[in-house]
Amino acid sequence: MNDIISINRQFLIMAREASKARSGEVLTGLSRGVLDRLAQMNLDEIEAMARDIGISVISLRLNEAEMDRLLALHGLQKAAYTMAIAAGVRSSSQPRAFSEA
Repeated sequence: MNDIISINRQFLIMAREASKARSGEVLTGLSRGVLDRLAQMNLDEIEAMARDIGISVISLRLNEAEMDRLLALHGLQKAAYTMAIAAGVRSSSQPRAFSEA
C-alpha cells in the first residue's frame, strides 16, 4: 500500500504542475476540470488524497492492440505513437489502435 500512496502522491503533484500547461490533459489523461481542481490543492491536500484514496489514480491508456503495436516500434516512433493515441487518433479498422500509413 505504501507504493500506491507514493505513486499517487508523485502523480498528483506532477498533474498539478501539468495543469499549468495547455498540454496537461494529454500528458496526464485527466480532464481540464480535474486539472483545475488539482491546481487549487496544496501539498497537504494532495498528501491526504494520495494516502486516503486506497487505489491507484494512474491507469494505462492503451488497450491490448495498442500495447502490442507500441512494443513493436522503435525509438522515437514509440513517443509519436503514444502521443497520437493520447490526442485521439484512431483507426477505422481497430477502434483504439493507430494504423500504419
